[in-house]
Amino acid sequence: MKAVCWSHLLPDPLRMGRLSTDDLDAIERTAECEALTVAHGISAIGELLAWTADAGELSNDTARNIGWLINSLGTLSGRLVDVANGAEYELERRKANAPHPTAEG
Repeated sequence: MKAVCWSHLLPDPLRMGRLSTDDLDAIERTAECEALTVAHGISAIGELLAWTADAGELSNDTARNIGWLINSLGTLSGRLVDVANGAEYELERRKANAPHPTAEG
């Protein structure tokens, strides 16, 4: 059995050739938007963590759990960027390989 990770929820960039162009476009746009959302969330958690620690209101257990959350969100953010880049690459590859009309018809 494989370990549980974000990769099981997201498409594999190496297997995107099987997907439709519409699906690839949706995957690219969604992954980019969600990666940005996760990045803003990580920033907000960092600010909250800093203010809480300065106030002396942060237990070791809470700090540990926040650390694992940030680790998980950072991994997800990177994976979303990989997926967005994979979809973008496949879309560009398809455009480059598409037949181009000539002057002869």
